[in-house]
Amino acid sequence: MQIKQFVFNPFGVNAYVLSNSAGDSILVDPSVSDERERSALAAYIKDAGLKVCRVLNTHLHLDHVLGNAFVERTYGVKAEAHEADTFLLGLQKEQGDMFGLPFDDPAPALGGFLADGDTVEVPGIQLRVIHVAGHSPGGLAFYCENAGDGEGGEDAPVLFSGDILFAGSRGRSDLFGGDEAALVSGIKSKILTLPGNTVVLPGHGPFTTVDNEKMWF
Repeated sequence: MQIKQFVFNPFGVNAYVLSNSAGDSILVDPSVSDERERSALAAYIKDAGLKVCRVLNTHLHLDHVLGNAFVERTYGVKAEAHEADTFLLGLQKEQGDMFGLPFDDPAPALGGFLADGDTVEVPGIQLRVIHVAGHSPGGLAFYCENAGDGEGGEDAPVLFSGDILFAGSRGRSDLFGGDEAALVSGIKSKILTLPGNTVVLPGHGPFTTVDNEKMWF
């Protein structure tokens, strides 16, 4: 599995493009916010000869869905996320006003829902869906047990943690439907129980590992 990371929009969202040797790809939080970012994502997909097969949102706060409309228009693929976060799509203007984020291309309705324990798969790439509420009601992480040549080294597991877990911290819980107790409980029971060498690729900031984050909990 190849992993390409971009950093998009004023909030510095980590967007990931996962692809196999045949060019099948999964986009995770492709949250482009202006023409320069849209062009950068599209150029990478074109130059690498990729076909966009799935689009996943770790959650539906505005900074993570800014590119949903562009991706749907360009590649004909609707985003998927947890059903519990869908109310946030109706609050995009309010979120934009609160954080000063652009709101010129609102995210459309989702194409499907993902739930805890689901599997998202293209040939050679299998992601297990992990639901951890708290940062948002429908927060999701995506776990790949065997990422091959991912950032953690050969055969290291990888977790795309969204805004659930960061390097040295966790997501805030004071926004739209947040719950600090649920967030901490979910991290302890569902994230920190993964193999310690799991490389955590978060929604913002640098990567870390499960072992590195255990000291904070």
